Amino acid sequence: MFTQRERPLRNILRLQIVVGVVGALVLVVFGYFLFAASFFCGVVMMAVNGWWLAARLEKTNGLSVEAGQRSLYAGAAIRFVSLIVGLLLAYAMGLHLLLVAAGMFVAQTSVFISALVGFKREQE
Repeated sequence: MFTQRERPLRNILRLQIVVGVVGALVLVVFGYFLFAASFFCGVVMMAVNGWWLAARLEKTNGLSVEAGQRSLYAGAAIRFVSLIVGLLLAYAMGLHLLLVAAGMFVAQTSVFISALVGFKREQE
């Protein structure tokens, strides 16, 4: 599914899903099933968003600077709208939006930490 060039994306997506599963399992252990589903929903939303971003970046290869910028802006608008729709669907399904947001935050934090670790490895 992923080429050698896409390896960092694969690792980041794997990290996000692992963090989401672990967080959801902790909530399940304490009996918070709705919270676990809400948390995991947020993680999945951000993982899909990251995957779409990577796909959009890949499509800009070979485009002019202006065309690449237009493509990235269009992708950002689509991803923003999809996140709003995802939040509306989560609300309609009765999920706890604060925990959806927490899942989104944890997923993005894991990406940030992964990037910091990668930068530190490059420095050594």
